[in-house]
Amino acid sequence: MTRRPLAIAAALLVGLSFSVPASAQFGREEIARPDADELYADRAVEKGWYDDAIERYQTACKDTSRQTAVWARNCRKLADIYRKGQGVRQDYPRAQSLYHRACFEGDDAVACSQQAHVSFKGNDGDVDLPYARKLYKAACDLGDQTACAGYGSMLYRGQGGPMQRTTGKQYIQNACAAGDEWACERARGFGLPERQGL
Repeated sequence: MTRRPLAIAAALLVGLSFSVPASAQFGREEIARPDADELYADRAVEKGWYDDAIERYQTACKDTSRQTAVWARNCRKLADIYRKGQGVRQDYPRAQSLYHRACFEGDDAVACSQQAHVSFKGNDGDVDLPYARKLYKAACDLGDQTACAGYGSMLYRGQGGPMQRTTGKQYIQNACAAGDEWACERARGFGLPERQGL
């Protein structure tokens, strides 16, 4: 009598140990292509119909029931409009808020990089090197090789935080090895070999 519950428990443990993660069962989550509203908004920007674009991007940005990559991408596109002042008064604080959300909540590497560049250059009137460094690191972690070079450059120079030349050099060289031309320019500009180990 006591063997049967033990056999069931053992079978359950064996079954659980061989369970496959959802991504392996169903494949990788596909990034949703733009829907008709987003495509219309993209076209509206091209045509200069900014009110239409803002309305559609804003609706999609607020709709977190959509796939994360979709609402984050729409938030970034809305931020681009406010940063550039397209059809509206240029509004860097609003753009920064949208970029920040798309970057840190939506894992949108382009949003991270856009705001990193603005904060690094001070286009909004406020150079914020620690924030730029944090954003470049986030974009790098999401696979943006130019952002990796930007982060490495800031580490190498000690901008926005402590100087870390060895680590900075590695980021720059890895981005160059991955094919990012700006990273290779950075490596040459710093007098570094373009590949690690040299």
